[in-house]
Amino acid sequence: MKKSMITLIIAMMILSLSLFAENSFNDTMNKITVEYLKIKDSLASDKIEMVRENSKVILELAKRLEVNDVMDDNKDHFQKLPDKISIAAEDLSKAVDIKTMRSVFKELSKPMAMWATMVKPSGINVAYCSMAPGSWLQTGDEIRNPYYGFSMLKCGEIVSVGEEKKDHHVCDESCDHSK
Repeated sequence: MKKSMITLIIAMMILSLSLFAENSFNDTMNKITVEYLKIKDSLASDKIEMVRENSKVILELAKRLEVNDVMDDNKDHFQKLPDKISIAAEDLSKAVDIKTMRSVFKELSKPMAMWATMVKPSGINVAYCSMAPGSWLQTGDEIRNPYYGFSMLKCGEIVSVGEEKKDHHVCDESCDHSK
């Protein structure tokens, strides 16, 4: 529990500092990701208590996603993202057992993993388990598989790494990057 809380706090800090916070689409996606990570941590810990509530928050946030706010090449790829997230979040909010929740979480993870793979939000990694098979988002490099929980907690691998927050450095004639 303590580890999950620490992970969640770190994720919220990372997401709040994200380079994409100026864009309302990505800002909303970051908020969705915070709730998503809570669900992932619950399922990885074989717990279901807050999954439905977190799903309802995601559903409300997904209603605010405006693809028209996307200003880069990703706009066309993100057209169906709000609907896919909404449908999966609604289904997850109605699930009553962990098996169903894990199955529906896989559907929620598909658009989330696509977004994270393309945008590469700072501190958010995409993991994949071929046994499930399915992807999910997580912070850090330690695999915590939400599809199997404690029975196969470490099953999977990181397949996409979020960008590290970098200082924006402007070179001048005194810069020497050969070292």
